[in-house]
Amino acid sequence: MNSWRDEVLKHFDSSFTKVYIANDSDGLLRDVKVIENLEKNLFEIADFDDPIAFRYMFETKYRELISKGTLKLIIRNDEYGLIPYDLYKDTIKVSLKLGEIFPKLSYPILKGLDSDELDALYAVYGQYQGSSSNKDTIEFLLKKVYKIHQESIDTKNDFIKFMLSFHYRNQQLPYDVSNYLVEQLHSRKDIRQLPVKELIESKSSFYTFLEKEWSIYVNGLYKEKQVIKESETDSSYYHTEHSFSDPDIRRLLNDLFIEKELQPIEGLDKNNLPTWVHPGIINKENAAEIELFKSLLGKIRLRAVNVESYKDWVNISKLIGELSYLSHKIESSTDAELFDDYQKSLSNLNTNFESWMLEGYASIYNSPILPNPTMVHQIPNYLELMNQDKVALLVLDGMSFVQWSQIRQALNQYDIRTEVNGVFAWVPTLTSISRQAIFSGKMPMMYADSIYTTNKEELLWKTFWENNGVLKQNVSYQRALGNEEYRKDNIEALRKHNIQVSGLVIDTIDKLMHGAIQGQLGIYAELDIWLKSGYLQNLIKDLQDTGYTIYITSDHGNTECTGVGRINDGVLAHSKGERVRIYNNEDLCKERANEYSVITWPNIGLPKDFNVLLADQNKAFISKGKKAVSHGGISLQEVVVPFVKVKN
Repeated sequence: MNSWRDEVLKHFDSSFTKVYIANDSDGLLRDVKVIENLEKNLFEIADFDDPIAFRYMFETKYRELISKGTLKLIIRNDEYGLIPYDLYKDTIKVSLKLGEIFPKLSYPILKGLDSDELDALYAVYGQYQGSSSNKDTIEFLLKKVYKIHQESIDTKNDFIKFMLSFHYRNQQLPYDVSNYLVEQLHSRKDIRQLPVKELIESKSSFYTFLEKEWSIYVNGLYKEKQVIKESETDSSYYHTEHSFSDPDIRRLLNDLFIEKELQPIEGLDKNNLPTWVHPGIINKENAAEIELFKSLLGKIRLRAVNVESYKDWVNISKLIGELSYLSHKIESSTDAELFDDYQKSLSNLNTNFESWMLEGYASIYNSPILPNPTMVHQIPNYLELMNQDKVALLVLDGMSFVQWSQIRQALNQYDIRTEVNGVFAWVPTLTSISRQAIFSGKMPMMYADSIYTTNKEELLWKTFWENNGVLKQNVSYQRALGNEEYRKDNIEALRKHNIQVSGLVIDTIDKLMHGAIQGQLGIYAELDIWLKSGYLQNLIKDLQDTGYTIYITSDHGNTECTGVGRINDGVLAHSKGERVRIYNNEDLCKERANEYSVITWPNIGLPKDFNVLLADQNKAFISKGKKAVSHGGISLQEVVVPFVKVKN
């Protein structure tokens, strides 16, 4: 066998039983590649965490397909005894355990590993010679899986170099492994004065620490009142003694400034500083921004070559957000050839992403919620698992990573720092579909009766939290915020002291998008005006002062598109968006797909008889040649949206 996944898949034989019950407390069936392999053999996985919801799905979706032999079902549940007898009696029972795949290692430690880490562990497992103790297991994982040799981290320079590489690769250590590493590093004299635990566990804390160190370092260079040579042998104290003088650290710092993970400092003349520090200094010269633009474009192309999973698309989306935001600040006439190259690269990326969506999207809605949610319907469950005293979720309707890049710059000016991840919206990327998923914690097929409206969001939000032990009177929901002057007493979460959970919909971006006459550039200009009003910044500050842990997300993004002509369906189409058509009649949907050469979207997580056509690339079902900014389709900018934790 070539992978730990083979150990899982051997339990499911597509030749015989139609229904399996899997005890999967370790979440092995949530791995995307396992799901993809099972789907190829007509298996589908369904969770039995809500008996009523499961029964509804089974009767409306699965029973008929199972009887026809076109689908085989795996019911995932931790306890066999909860399954209704009519399902239980004719199934094969399967128990999946990490301890059976890696019997030599400590099982409690293994439970903290994700799929990628299990891949790396499986490749080196044969080398393990230790006991099954926690200590031996952790030390093996650190060296062989995470490539961390903690015994070689002795100085502050060693620590910073390690942390730069660690966070740049988006590594996260399981709880026990992280605690062990912190304990070991605290024993080093040159490191123990640093907040090691916080810097390891929080990327945003480490980047804030770096920014402070950077400011001290660069200001020290500036005050030397001499031209610093580029040679590593220069006698300058700041040039040779500080951690930032290490060439490996410099390279990673440069990448972080280019990708806007670190905020550059301002107020210094770059001409009195060595060239290698220039990316870390705010420079409003157009030539410098063009160079930054080129660097970002190059990084995106490099990452796009080796896309292996949905996580890669999230990382690319972040960079595209920064690149597109920067494009609005630079006159395209400055370098027409470069901007043409940028548009072509964006088009190629979206073509590849559309192909990936048609093949890979169906396998991600069951992905693990931790360490971060993968899809928007997982957000409420993630917030519940975080177990915070007071939590506020801000949903910025229609916000893509392009708008987020602009918003983050405005938040930084208020000293509001964030940890940024990304989640996938539900397709079609319409507000009534994807935003309801956020507030219900369910797939769209579970709220079929309200799928064309948002009027039940408050009920869905409060019901979710009541089912998880929070009284309805301690949960608030408000929408249509952001279009008025900010007043603290207009926010229920700030006005009422009993609120523990708050959901807030700010629809400013969505309104700007649907009223955009000058495309994305117009949204950029109007969003800048709105951000200068301080509405969002003051709301966040007040929520923080009231004790809330704050998360920011979006239901869908947006894309600039061009009309290819209207589809004249009259009343035959149930929904007629600019980028999407929804039909109750499958035959009519197929007929329109052939007629207009558009994307037929598979029924993934959607209600029965929900037949979807999507415009591809940057096309829209509007008057031919007309420009618009819209949503509903499966471009990268519409589907992958920010999921952000505001740093306290």
